[in-house]
Amino acid sequence: MRGRVDWILVAAATGLVVFGTLGILSAASPLPNYGSIVQKHFAAIGLGILFFLFGLGFNYQIYQDQSKTLYVFTILLMLGVLVFGSLQRGQRAWIKFPFFSFQPSELARILTLLVLANFLDRRSKKIQDVATVLGAFAIVAPVMVLILKEPDFSSTLSFFPILIVMLFCAGANLAQLAAMAFYGALTLGLPLAWTMLSMNPDWTGAVPAAGMFLRLSETQWPLAAAVAGIFVAAYAGWRLFLMARLQVPGVVFAVAAFIAAGGLFSAALVNRQLKGYQRNRVVAFLTPEADPRGAGYNVQQAQIAIGSGGLWGKGVFSGTQAQLGFLPERHTDFIFAVIGEEMGFLGALGVLALYLTLVWRIVNSARMARDRYGYLVCCGLAAFYGFSLLVNVGMCLGMVPVAGIPLPLVSYGGSSLTMTLLGVGIAENIYARRYALL
Repeated sequence: MRGRVDWILVAAATGLVVFGTLGILSAASPLPNYGSIVQKHFAAIGLGILFFLFGLGFNYQIYQDQSKTLYVFTILLMLGVLVFGSLQRGQRAWIKFPFFSFQPSELARILTLLVLANFLDRRSKKIQDVATVLGAFAIVAPVMVLILKEPDFSSTLSFFPILIVMLFCAGANLAQLAAMAFYGALTLGLPLAWTMLSMNPDWTGAVPAAGMFLRLSETQWPLAAAVAGIFVAAYAGWRLFLMARLQVPGVVFAVAAFIAAGGLFSAALVNRQLKGYQRNRVVAFLTPEADPRGAGYNVQQAQIAIGSGGLWGKGVFSGTQAQLGFLPERHTDFIFAVIGEEMGFLGALGVLALYLTLVWRIVNSARMARDRYGYLVCCGLAAFYGFSLLVNVGMCLGMVPVAGIPLPLVSYGGSSLTMTLLGVGIAENIYARRYALL
């Protein structure tokens, strides 16, 4: 396999697993189910290696040939978890087997990415058509809605960067991407605004528009009226432009109205699915001092842990925030804070360097891919891993709201680890076949 394997990518992934394993062994040691966590983690590593070898050895172009089958399987899988999945922490997001639980959304993300890459490859000559962008969104949207119904807002959120980056790399029109970004901003931004308004009743009393804005998600009729108002305003704007002799096509106003109405409708759907603890995360990010023992506790403890690590760290199994239980979710979402405390600035820097190397080598595989399909698959993988790094590290540092997105290859979680190694294996396969089919 000499010359067929990107050993730098393998080394980066291996290094991240090693860092994550040390962090998990230390962070979970005070927990009563420590033995079970260790067993499941090492079993996931073994299974992940098998998935990596499968991704490496299985010709990635078969995924393109079987994209329809993969998409149908993805939809059925996500429907299955809603019907047969076990309820954990208020989410029906896991399928429970005798010895382990599996989170189908992790596999669904990889499969949807493969299907989306095929669609964009087939539409390469029409990539700047509006229909192509809408088609790409139509592929991703059903999977996102099913995941949101679990409800798993964090996993749903990760589809947006994948979609935007893959469209950009495929050569989509920048104006269309800007419109899609605006739609995503409405979908995610309006629920945050609703949350802040609901937490500040004085605002709704002082500003009538704020109270009206808050009530849009409560019943269907205000929402329907708001959507109708958007189209009326768009029509009125178009007529005003005509009266002013400004030649702006009417389709521009129509598309803008559809985007605004769709974003408002999606935002209302997301807002109804948000749980109380998710709203508290938003409040903790914007005003952490308002509830230091409640919503803002996790972030403050993570910052204390990272700051107390210094240059060299306190040593593995010696971090006070982790070992004494001050830092919640320390072996999952906040594993980076444990590494920062126990391995110091150098350990945290090592994780960041390895992760950036991982993303860089996947981008390199995209650049050297022998076909457009392989190129787009690698672009999607790089977008997801880069996004996960930014969000996970950002929430540990208090720079972004706590989103519940683990750090792939580092955080505890068998489904995340195995599916990430499958993705790395697929990227390796694309690199291996860059010159000729094997």
